[in-house]
Amino acid sequence: MSDSDLAASNKIISRLKELYVKQLLPIEKKFGLDSFPLPHGGEIDMEEFDARPLVLVLGQYSTGKTTFIRHLLGGDFPGMHIGPEPTTDRFMVLLEEKNDNEKLIIEDDECSLPAFPETCTHSEKDGMSNAAAGKIIRGNTLTVLPELPFSSLSSFGSAFLNHLEGSVTCAPLLKHITLVDTPGILSGEKQYLRRTYDYAKVAKWFADRADLIILIFDAHKLDVSDEFQDIVDEIRKDNDDKIRCVLNKADGVSKEQLVRVYGSLMWSMGKIFSTPEVMRVYTGSFWDKPLRHDVFCDMFQSDEWSLTHELINLPKTSAERKLNQIVRRIRIVKVHVCILGHLKRRVPLIGKKRAQEALIANLDKIFDEVSVEYKLSRGDMPDVGEFATCLKQCDDFWRFPPLDRRTLSQLDDLLKHEIPNVIKAVGGLIGKKGSILQTGTAKAHKAIDRVAKRIKASRAWGSTLEGGKKGVSEDFVHVSCQDA
Repeated sequence: MSDSDLAASNKIISRLKELYVKQLLPIEKKFGLDSFPLPHGGEIDMEEFDARPLVLVLGQYSTGKTTFIRHLLGGDFPGMHIGPEPTTDRFMVLLEEKNDNEKLIIEDDECSLPAFPETCTHSEKDGMSNAAAGKIIRGNTLTVLPELPFSSLSSFGSAFLNHLEGSVTCAPLLKHITLVDTPGILSGEKQYLRRTYDYAKVAKWFADRADLIILIFDAHKLDVSDEFQDIVDEIRKDNDDKIRCVLNKADGVSKEQLVRVYGSLMWSMGKIFSTPEVMRVYTGSFWDKPLRHDVFCDMFQSDEWSLTHELINLPKTSAERKLNQIVRRIRIVKVHVCILGHLKRRVPLIGKKRAQEALIANLDKIFDEVSVEYKLSRGDMPDVGEFATCLKQCDDFWRFPPLDRRTLSQLDDLLKHEIPNVIKAVGGLIGKKGSILQTGTAKAHKAIDRVAKRIKASRAWGSTLEGGKKGVSEDFVHVSCQDA
């Protein structure tokens, strides 16, 4: 991203923070919306605006989540433990280790990346990491560091914070994104009895703030447990567009078996998501060993590079995603404000309790009335069950602030004028060369594609060579593309 694009992106984010703090947040506080199911579970921390894109990796135990992350980074990271048993027992946030000597440039037709530091080595003994570079930050410390967007995780208490760590390591990919490794989702009562915190709610917290959610599946054991389905059901609300699937260890099955496994995964995804649309699935073997069956090596290569492209390009659309989140939040705040104002008007002075219970029991009808009266989309209405639960905690609907036209005008002005003006101030999102936040992306893609072709030609990608196949990040950092 060029300096001008970076300046435009920072300008948009800075203006979004200003609009949120000065105009939207006061309305949220006035109507007490922190008690209702807003995105992010409440107020947005200022650090979240400036945070790097977050990638959440989820899956059942021993599907290769930690190995997948190691493959992307091109080396070990502190706290890493790989084994066939459930080894990762904590949420691990992977952060960049600052190093002024390392630099990543993806600008115009040039792409220059440093090699992964030789001090980051790997030992196969007991699956433990002997990474010399980097350090571990404990959960309680992680939540109080002002430059990191994890302060609100403290609401889950010490039981969870004792199972949260930050792994600070040296990897070029971490200069642009933050990765989150998670404990494997267990089957049966072990998922609930062996954990002293609410796994689903913690996963939901990360999912709401993630730019990409990757679900890892093992081609050898594709059975989707009820517990895993419960977690996916919890995180997917408002996050469907972020979810991607990875069918890992696909080289360990034959051609006929892989076709059956892929079809079974699609069937399972259809049951979980209950939609006709199919999630994007990346297939491959994400580790540094030779392929066992290389029949689909071209497909594995294509999917691996497609996934890498998506990860690398997350920072280039960061401002656009935050803009989208704020617009969505404004719409949801307007809906909540209209509903609460409508409920307040419907409660008589005498017989409040009975009237409130009747309104809660008929929320579907209330939502329809509000939608018609204020010309709101029915699709923007909150979940009836969640909203009813929140309303039951309110003793007196008369305590809701009155809905005034000034508040509605202010919210409408944000959508119709303030947000468009933010975009216009930096030249608009769409121009002759496309998005201002994606200038140079097409050229970077061409450069990366040239790297892929050169790597494939030089070491016969996917074949079972003695050297095996390197991690994605290693391929990037060992090849410099300057073929303008």
